[in-house]
Amino acid sequence: MSLAVPLTDKEYAECFNAFKMLSTEWTAMRQWLAQEFLPLMAGRESAKVMSIGSGTGDFDLVLIRLLSKEIPSISYTALDPNQEHNRIFSERYGVSGLDLDSFRIIPRPFGEVDLPESFDLIHMTHCLYYIPDRKEAILQAYNLPNPGGFLLIFHQTSMGINEIQRKYMKRVKNDEKEMFSAHDILRIFSELGLKFNFDILISDIDVTDCIAGNENGQKILNFFLESRLEGLDRTLQEEIIQTLKSICRVEGGRYFLFHPCGIFWIRRMVS
Repeated sequence: MSLAVPLTDKEYAECFNAFKMLSTEWTAMRQWLAQEFLPLMAGRESAKVMSIGSGTGDFDLVLIRLLSKEIPSISYTALDPNQEHNRIFSERYGVSGLDLDSFRIIPRPFGEVDLPESFDLIHMTHCLYYIPDRKEAILQAYNLPNPGGFLLIFHQTSMGINEIQRKYMKRVKNDEKEMFSAHDILRIFSELGLKFNFDILISDIDVTDCIAGNENGQKILNFFLESRLEGLDRTLQEEIIQTLKSICRVEGGRYFLFHPCGIFWIRRMVS
């Protein structure tokens, strides 16, 4: 049986956009930031922010707008090795109307960049799947914030997309290196003996298009399994769809996959 072909940077961006349009996760994350996190940042005159694995900037632009309402002066550093993502993020920032003190994108992976400065807020938003040494990355990020600064990690839980990945990623790609859930992060924090706060956000994704087998649904399935599934054996493709269907709830004839998001947040204590 032939394996699925990996997505190109452009294809991944397109598949992610299809996912984002039908998921409530981004709305839940925005609400958490506005209601739970922003009050903790209030009163600051300035903030240095670093985004690790910024992608196409979807989350970053939401975060910047929220922070700009509370903090007059913001310097923003984004870190991502994906050139296509960086191009899209840069273009989106350019037409966003946002006016930060400074904005830069460094096209390098986290861990390969010497960062002499420290930051008031660091976030790792759905990026740990793609970092080889996750334990070391978490430890480095944990120690980067200024005293009183924050580290936020947004990551998928073991429910939802991860359920599909656990069953099929090995069969589809012959590797599982990108399969990583909040449960694994909890284990790393425990091994490192680090203190943290943890919240779960309730969200889901409408996967009716996946069940119907149309083009948009194919993009969402490709996003789930990080590869181009169109070339797979048709029997396996159908099995994936039937498994997805079996773990969904049905409302009004539409299929919804429960896909909660985990949030780890740490405040660096002032000595």
